[in-house]
Amino acid sequence: MRKRQGWNTGIRECGNDVPGGRDGGAPIDHQTYATSAATCLTIHIIPLFQHSIIPLFSFLLLLSGCTLGPDYKKPESAEPKEFLASGSTNRTEQLVQWWQKLNDPVLSDLVSAGLINNLTIQTGLQRVRQSRAQMLQMKAGLWPSLTGTANYNYGRKFGSPTGVGYSATGSGIVGEWGGTFAAGFDATWELDIFGGTRREIEAREAELVGMHYTQRDVNISVAAEIAMAYLNVRMFQSIIDVTQSNLVTQTQSAEITRKRHQAKAVSGLDLANAEAQVHSTTAQIPSLEAGLANGILQLELLLGDVPNARKAQLVSSATFPTLPTALPSMLPNELLRRRPDVRKAEEAVKAATARIGVAESELYPRFGLIGSIGASVPTTGLDRWSMLTESVRVGPRVSWNIFSAGRIRAQVEERKAQTEQAVLAYQQAVLKAYNEAESAWQTYNQEASRGDTLQKAVEANQRAVHIAGELFKAGSTDYTEVLIAQRALLLAQDTQMRHRALLAQKVVTFYKALGGGEE
Repeated sequence: MRKRQGWNTGIRECGNDVPGGRDGGAPIDHQTYATSAATCLTIHIIPLFQHSIIPLFSFLLLLSGCTLGPDYKKPESAEPKEFLASGSTNRTEQLVQWWQKLNDPVLSDLVSAGLINNLTIQTGLQRVRQSRAQMLQMKAGLWPSLTGTANYNYGRKFGSPTGVGYSATGSGIVGEWGGTFAAGFDATWELDIFGGTRREIEAREAELVGMHYTQRDVNISVAAEIAMAYLNVRMFQSIIDVTQSNLVTQTQSAEITRKRHQAKAVSGLDLANAEAQVHSTTAQIPSLEAGLANGILQLELLLGDVPNARKAQLVSSATFPTLPTALPSMLPNELLRRRPDVRKAEEAVKAATARIGVAESELYPRFGLIGSIGASVPTTGLDRWSMLTESVRVGPRVSWNIFSAGRIRAQVEERKAQTEQAVLAYQQAVLKAYNEAESAWQTYNQEASRGDTLQKAVEANQRAVHIAGELFKAGSTDYTEVLIAQRALLLAQDTQMRHRALLAQKVVTFYKALGGGEE
């Protein structure tokens, strides 16, 4: 009954201390109320439990449901009213392992190997592992910690506090050497009353999820870079093949011109032009081969291989990937779901929002429980176990940063500003995703529209070379017309090979912009 009266008295005292707590009154700010309530708790309530720790422990656990700071709300962002990347099919499953859709076994093998061996990807996996470990460390803060200690002291005492040659405890002669062994356990438990630790865990969990999205973004980028480098290699191989084929034709024409010059049928100018064309085309091949070698080295670097590890595999065949006849379309909300950079930005907003609560929790006291148990015993003496000493201590602990010259409130404002920055970064990531998807689709269409025209140009130049050669053999024209036709054909074929590689790279860019890759 006495305890009940003490509890009621404490509550009445709290009513006097907390603004508006006794007689109601005008509404107050929640931080002001919490500060006053915490003061009341420290002064009036905790002393009521001085004779028993269990009621205090239960009371503090009841209060631990409080969590400061705002809860996360998904930021608003702009949204286009039309389809993005209005492809000819809406089958977004084509984005999963899109490199398989190019029907090139070598490319598929290279991308699969790169996603395993690429050092940037492996570094990212270790960052995810690090982030997970940090989150687990923070979660451990919600639980008690227990530390065990043990020590042994060996020494002697000097002097006689009793005035005689024996100690007051009967442990033996005062000047005698002896030892003492002590062992014990210390326990601490910081109760997360105002939710600072839980908010930090919430932030760490969001950062861990964001790290996973970062890793997925790296995977998508590495797969796209491997495909780009592979297409670059195939482009140089195609251009080298075309150049060598034209060189064969030009060499044959130059040989015919040389024979006709020996027969006085053509002038020396025609022979010089024919030989100059052969030398000019021959000089292009080393530059193209250097480009091919550099392309292979770049690809091997992306795969995490040493130089020339993949050269034999790439040189043995020069098959160009087959481009898909239909590309997927995507709604704006589906794009935001698939793009890992957007999802990462959203998780950053979650983490920043949670850390506002972490900063606000510093305004209020910290409550904890401490306890220890130990024992010590001398290692000398006739009846040392009778001198065994034991100790047990347990009780609450309160700490409060009462004065910080506005530092904590400034930190709260800093966290709020960081949250606003995270929201703006999210909105920027959304706009970037929309822009990249639409840009990739438009540039693909523009490049694809060149294909038929370039094919017609190559066919027309092939006819021109044939006609000019026949006219030259018949003596109806000089070698200048043949020279012009051969140069035009080589240029048209070179442009067509580069267009084919560029169009394939636009397809890769399109898949990347839509967040395509492994699920």
